[in-house]
Amino acid sequence: MLCFKSLRLSRCTRLRLSAALNSTSSKRPAPSLSEKERIAERSRKLYEESPTTAKVVSFWGAASRFKKFVIVFVAGNILVFYVRLSYVAYQTSQLRKENKDQVRTYGELSVGGPFELVDTDGNIVSTESLKGKWVLLYFGFTYCPDICPEQMEMMASVVDIAKEEHDIDVVPLMITIDLERDTPEVLAEYVAEYSPKIIGLRGTEQQIDNVCNHFRCYRSKGQAYDDPQDYILDHTVTQYIINPEGKTVGYFMSNRNLEERVPIFLDHVQKYNEHKAAMSAKENVQPSILDSVKQLIGLSSSPAS
Repeated sequence: MLCFKSLRLSRCTRLRLSAALNSTSSKRPAPSLSEKERIAERSRKLYEESPTTAKVVSFWGAASRFKKFVIVFVAGNILVFYVRLSYVAYQTSQLRKENKDQVRTYGELSVGGPFELVDTDGNIVSTESLKGKWVLLYFGFTYCPDICPEQMEMMASVVDIAKEEHDIDVVPLMITIDLERDTPEVLAEYVAEYSPKIIGLRGTEQQIDNVCNHFRCYRSKGQAYDDPQDYILDHTVTQYIINPEGKTVGYFMSNRNLEERVPIFLDHVQKYNEHKAAMSAKENVQPSILDSVKQLIGLSSSPAS
C-alpha cells in the first residue's frame, strides 16, 4: 500500500509539474524577427518617411561584405582625388593672382617708374643709365637682422647663376630705405659682403619716397627705446625684375626660394628675346605689292626717312 501510494503521489507530482510547465510556456513571447526581417521593417518605415534614404539603407543592409569593401574603397579614392584636385586648383589660382591683370603690355607690370639715385661712389644711377641691361632691384637697409641678408644672398646667387651658366649680365641694385644710418660708407661695406656686383643706392628722402611709391614699396620706422639709433624698419620684401627697356616685368616675393627664382628669371629673359625677335622680324618684312601701290597713290603714309 505504501509503495503504491508513493508511486501515485509521485505521478501526481509529475502531472502538476507538467501542467505548470505548459502554462509557463504558453505565456512566453513570440520569437523575435530575424536580422533580415528587422532590416526590411526598418527600410519600409524609412521609405515612408524618406524614399531616398530608405533605398540607400536597404541597399547597404543587403550588400555583402565584398560589395561594402568595394564601395568604401572607391569612395575613399574619389575623396582623395577631389582633395588633390582642389589643392592643385588653389595653387593655380594663387599663381594667377600674383600676376593677374597687372600686365598692360608685353612684359610690363603696373609697378615701377623712372628714378635717379646715387651709388656709394657718388655716381648717378638712373633708369636711363640702366637701359640695355637686366636689373634686379631690392629695397632694404643694412641694420635688418635677418630678412635682408637672406634676400641679398639670393639676389647675388641669381646674378651669378645667370652669368656663369647662361651668359646673362644682370645688374643687382639695393636701394636703402634707412638714410639716417646707411651712410655711403656703411652701405658700400654692406653690399660688398654679398657680392662686388651689387650696387648700393641712396638719395634724398623725397627721392626715396618717389621710388618707393613707383614700386609700391611700403616702409615704416619702428619705435626706438634706449638708444635713438636702435630702431627697426618694416618694409615690403620684394625683388623686382626690370628688363633692358627699363620696364618692370616680374618680381620675387620673399617666399620664393633660389630654385624657383632662377627659372622664373630665365623665363622672362626668353620671353623678352622672343618678343624682340618677333618685332624685329615684323619690321624687316618686305611690303607687299598692294602696300607699294597704296604708297604710290598716297593711300598710306610712307615711312619717315
